[in-house]
Order: sequence, then C-alpha cells, then structure tokens
Amino acid sequence: MQLKPEHVPTGFRVNWMSLIDDDTGVMLWHTNHDYAKLDIKYEAVIPKQALDCKAVTRTIGFTSTHRIDHLKLKHKEFLLGRCVEEWDSKFGTVLANLNETWETTFIPKRGITSSSANILSGNLLIETSFYDGDKLITTIKILMFYE
Repeated sequence: MQLKPEHVPTGFRVNWMSLIDDDTGVMLWHTNHDYAKLDIKYEAVIPKQALDCKAVTRTIGFTSTHRIDHLKLKHKEFLLGRCVEEWDSKFGTVLANLNETWETTFIPKRGITSSSANILSGNLLIETSFYDGDKLITTIKILMFYE
C-alpha cells in the first residue's frame, strides 16, 4: 500500500539529477526535470555504458520551502515488478529555501553489464521515497531505459 503524504507541507522540489561515472568523472546523464510530483511514473533514457561502470554516483539537487527535521530516503529497485534491491539512508535536517544535494553511489551487481541493457531497459523501475521522520514527502518513480 502506497502511503500518501500526511500533513507534510508541500514545497519539496527536485531541481536536478545526474549520474556520474565514479572512475572517470564523466557525466552520463543529467536532467533539470522536477521528479517530485506524486503518482507519476517518469521515464529516463540512460546510456547503456553506465552499466559497465564499476560505480555510478547519483546526485539529486533539491530544495524545500519548509524545514525538514529528519529527512530520510528509502530506495527500491524493481525488476519486472519484483523488488530486487532496497535500502534506507538518513540525510538529517534540511533548512527552508536552501539548495541541497544528496549523493548516492551505486555499485552494480555482479554480472550486470551493458549486455544486460536489453533485459533491464523498460523493466527496471527505480523508486525513491523521501520522508520527514515517518511522514512521506514524495516518491519518485523512474522507469529506466538504456540505449
């Protein structure tokens, strides 16, 4: 069951997101799209060479018009509708109207390479939920496509 935000003020905005190859520092993907709107499944087209990287860092730039005391993130990856990866992390306090960034480094599972692109493309859903304590702020759902 997907929870709806409970008395969490609106005003949370994703200003941009990027994926960077950790070894080379090359930006693989970047968008200025605000993905922080509930109940929308977005699509992202990522270069398939991202799957060959030893590690990729996702950076999310965001702001909130209201203070968030206990920002935490829940990340889930679904392949063909089945959750194959899940983890939580804590950010802490977010002051109102400040630009913040959150970096997460992803290390691919053994055997995942660009040759897996045809299997993953259109079948991998990344779901990232943002909370203030236990109160849901928003959930970002991005269906991944690899070219």
